[in-house]
Parts: sequence; C-alpha cells; structure tokens
Amino acid sequence: MPHALYIMLVDFTVQNYRSIKEPVTLSAVAQRQGAYSQSQGNRRKRVKPNSEIAPGYLVKGWNIELLPVLAIFGANASGKSNIIQALDYLLLLMVNGNQDTSRLQKIFKYAKLDTFKLDNISSKKSTIFELRTTFNNAIYTYSLEIVQSHIISESLEYALIDTKRTRRLFSRTWDESTKTSIWKNGSSFRGPHIQLQHSIRANELYISTLIKLKIDILEPLFNWLKNRFMGIHLANDEFDLFSFMLVLQEDSEEATIFHNNLFKQALNIVQNFDTGLSGIKVDRKSEDNTEYKLYALHRDNEGKEISWSLDEESLGTQRLFNLAYRMLIALRIGSLTIVDELGTNVHPNIVKNIIKLFQNPNTNPKRAQLIFTSHDNTLQRNNLLRRDQIWFTQKRNDQSTELYPLTDFHVRNDLAIDKAYLDGRFGAVPFLPSHEEMILKGDELCQES
Repeated sequence: MPHALYIMLVDFTVQNYRSIKEPVTLSAVAQRQGAYSQSQGNRRKRVKPNSEIAPGYLVKGWNIELLPVLAIFGANASGKSNIIQALDYLLLLMVNGNQDTSRLQKIFKYAKLDTFKLDNISSKKSTIFELRTTFNNAIYTYSLEIVQSHIISESLEYALIDTKRTRRLFSRTWDESTKTSIWKNGSSFRGPHIQLQHSIRANELYISTLIKLKIDILEPLFNWLKNRFMGIHLANDEFDLFSFMLVLQEDSEEATIFHNNLFKQALNIVQNFDTGLSGIKVDRKSEDNTEYKLYALHRDNEGKEISWSLDEESLGTQRLFNLAYRMLIALRIGSLTIVDELGTNVHPNIVKNIIKLFQNPNTNPKRAQLIFTSHDNTLQRNNLLRRDQIWFTQKRNDQSTELYPLTDFHVRNDLAIDKAYLDGRFGAVPFLPSHEEMILKGDELCQES
C-alpha cells in the first residue's frame, strides 16, 4: 500500500458548520515552552518537560514542530464532536466529492452541509473550511467556501521554505453575474488536468477530480487522503463493516499480505488484554467480497474451538479489535486517525497505551497523528499529554461552539489538570443544578407522573 511519508496536519479551521458559528481553529503546532522550574515541588511531583511527554516533529526550514496527538474535552452538546466531524467531512469531500453523498450519508450521518441554524443570518450563509498540511518541506493550504447550490471559492496554495511566500496552484471564485467560476492557475500547475476545469460543475469540487489523477506535486497529499480510514465513530457497527469490506476488496498481493499481518497483530493485542478470544474468522459469502461475516473464536475447557458471530462479543471487545486494527494501519503508513469518544467501552489503560504509541517516535516513525474527543479526565494526568495537546469546547451565550487550548490559561507547572478541569477552572464542563434542586425537580416529575 502506498503511503505519504512525513505528511502531517498543521491546522484546521471551520466556520458555520452545525454548532460552529464563528471560525474556530484546531492546531497541531507545538507551542514554545520555557524551561520548567527545577523547584523541589516540581521534582517531587515529577513534572516532565514537553519533549519527554511527546516530542514534536520538526518541520525543516519552518522553525515549527507538529504534535502527534490532539485531545478535545468538553461537556455534552458543547460541540467537540462537531469539530472533528467538520474535519472528517471536509476530508470525505476532498476524496469523494459532493455530487453523490447519499451513500456516505447512510454511513456518516454528518456527511452533509449543515450550517449554524440558531440565527437567521448564519443559516443562510456559506460554510468555510481551511486545511493546512505539510510535506516535502512545504506547507499546503486547501480552502473551500461552499453553499448548497454551488462552490463560492476553492483554492490550493503552497509555500516553500526558501521564501515562505504563498504560491497558487489553482483557485476558483464564483461570479454571481455570470453564474460561473473564474479560474486561475499557478505556473507549477501546468498540465492536461487544467482542461478539466471547463467541465467542472458549479457545485462540484475540483480537488475530488484531481485526486483520481496522477499529479506529481500533489501525490503525497492525495495518498494521505485516500489511505485514511474514513469516519470517526468506532462504536458504529455499520462503519466498522464498511471499512473492513474496503480492506477485503483490495486485490493486490502486497495489500493482502499487508492487511493479513495487521489483522494478526490486532488480534494479538486483543488477546493480550485477556478478552478470551482465540481468533477471528472471516467467512466470505461472495467472490467479490461484498458479502462476508466475522466470527469470534473461543476454546472451551476441553480445548475445543467454539465460534459465534463477532457482534455477539462485548462492545468492548468489538471496539478494541477495530481500534487496534485502525491504529496499527495509521502507525504503519503515517496517516491521520480521528476518533469520537475514544474511551467508550474501552478500559482507560488501553486508551493510554494507544496514546503512548502515537507519542513515541520509536513506535510512530512515520508521524501518524491521532485526534480524538473524550470525557475521560484521567487522560489529563500523569504526564500523558502535553498542555498544548489538550483542547476544550464550550458553548457561548448564543449556543455556538468555542474551541480553545489549555495553554490559554498559563497555569503553573505542577497543577493537577484533571482536578482543575472538573472544578471548572477551564470552562468546558456542564453547569449542574444543586443537589437540592435536583431532588425538588425529581419530586415534581414524580408528582406529574
């Protein structure tokens, strides 16, 4: 399987998508940190410097480092899922286009253009995305402004390390008077693919057409996009089967060996956590692999092998296998993995081990990245995450989503982040009624019923 070596997400910005009204930016750029105080208190609490928790990956010539893991915490309905859904939606659009999204919407409910609906102005305005990635010592920026009927603007630009000057690859801008797009192309983007611009429809993404072609300057980016596991919900059985089906349909011998080895490694991880599984069997019901069933294998007390449908296993075992399989692929090819509620139905120690795999350059030499949401505040303790890897979401007064990093608070080095978070020091926690109010409300409900 091809991979995009050393390509990484720099940051992602979205505006007017679901609960997100004003632009918010999730950044993987490491923040500079002064030397930690060597006070007796810090030594006693074993506060590690960022470089020991998770070394940043240096982008040569740009004087920045990129982080392998980003974690988003926040109250229910604060919009943390919408942040990563927006990112996944943009990546889905870039690969699959927006012409026929009905198939994707059956699997990914958020794969549609939903604006902020709680005020009349935003609900009628466009949605804006911006994605910055880096590879080949350059930073590439893809921008998209879109409404239901057409693309308002779409562009792909890059900046090289020598001048840092932004250069255009292509851009299109909607001309309302002619109801057509005005196209511009950079000098380094010459080729027959430019002729396709004349046939691109008003509501069609140009990049999703380019991704099907061989364009040398963009091949690393396109491989990174195409080889990423789609979706963010590991607990969604329909998504799990869809992803595994794509794997089974790869017909090259190299791909088969690649996935068979990863399948065995994932199974080994599940077995090491004492799930009782002795194996997993794939029953292919058709030659084209469009129909199949997975079976969990166990051994009884006499050593006889017993099998039953994998979906009869605990949700924890199913999720762990799927999680292990996805993470192994991401680490092997250096891709981006996005997960909503990473800790659901999985033991916290397993989640911590997964994070450490991404944090360690020895187990993550190809700079794979993990972005996840969680309610588990224990992930904020014991030097597992750097402070610039921790992000929060909360609702503004107008019910829109606000996104901000822990580093905005400039807290002391030895502060117990997990406890301070639950105490509301950083916002991003629900406002709960008092104990007495909850009792009174419960009495009212009982009387009504």
